[in-house]
Amino acid sequence: MIHHPTPPHDGIAVSLVDGDPALRRARQIMLLSERYDVRSYATGAALLADPRSRAVACIVVDIGGSGMDTLHAMRRSGWRGGAILLGTAPAPALVHAAERNGDRLLDRAAGDAPLLTAIAASIAGRRPGG
Repeated sequence: MIHHPTPPHDGIAVSLVDGDPALRRARQIMLLSERYDVRSYATGAALLADPRSRAVACIVVDIGGSGMDTLHAMRRSGWRGGAILLGTAPAPALVHAAERNGDRLLDRAAGDAPLLTAIAASIAGRRPGG
């Protein structure tokens, strides 16, 4: 029998928050194909309402609308994972806040490879929920 090694991210929990259903679904399918345990949410409120969201290693969130409020609420609730912030032309204050928290900023239109790289870097050295 041939044993195939388990990918290093097999089963790592990732949450995806994006109001664009087509983009959210495409990213969810891509992350599932990479063997992440991914849950997707149309709104930050849906993420915050899910008690399982506090145990994820990484949140991928669109910073448009209430994305930053969602991230702040997650941190106030005790979540200590990494965040991938998706947007365009972020303000300098957001860049500094992201650097301070160890978050990654990506253009909202970033492809799969940069997103996967950012997620892997974000979860490196972090423990889910803490």
